[in-house]
Amino acid sequence: MGIPFDRLGWLFARWGHRTYPEWAEPILRDWLAERPEGARIVDLGGGTGVLTRMARRLRPGLDYWIVDPAGGMLRHAPAGARTLAARAEALPLEDASVDGVMIGEALHHFSDPQAALAEVARVLRPGGGLWVYDFDPGRGVGRWVYWGERLVGEPANFFAPEALEALLEELGFSVRTHARKGRYVLTATVLAERPREAVPQG
Repeated sequence: MGIPFDRLGWLFARWGHRTYPEWAEPILRDWLAERPEGARIVDLGGGTGVLTRMARRLRPGLDYWIVDPAGGMLRHAPAGARTLAARAEALPLEDASVDGVMIGEALHHFSDPQAALAEVARVLRPGGGLWVYDFDPGRGVGRWVYWGERLVGEPANFFAPEALEALLEELGFSVRTHARKGRYVLTATVLAERPREAVPQG
């Protein structure tokens, strides 16, 4: 069971933008403004590139990559964005090669979100940034989304924002969270000096 993402690219490309509340956009704009010119930005679990489209409108000219295992979603990616068919838990990217990672309503779909976030920490350069939008399974609309995902057979690996903050801090990030009625945006920065256990081993 589960959502047949590979066959629903057309649907997400047309309607996916409605997922993001208006208050999330200025947070994304400010986060993108902190990235250097020509920065390499990975839209992880990016599907048809809905979040990339928003980001390019707010900060054109960056090097956007959409990474998703579903080729049927990537076929609907916006022109000019690079695409890469890969799982979040095993990114075919070099260590410290990315300036920013965006995860828009995708973290809870990952089979092993802890492994995926460790991969994010690995590929980000020191000072690189992470932007996450997701639902809080214990509050507001997030509770309904959580149970809906469970009913359709999705992994439903949702984090309360406090739990995600703690996990990212263990991986060597500084974290800030903006939450409203069961939704949240988390922004995080890789510290130059990460905890030893969080530093990828060669």
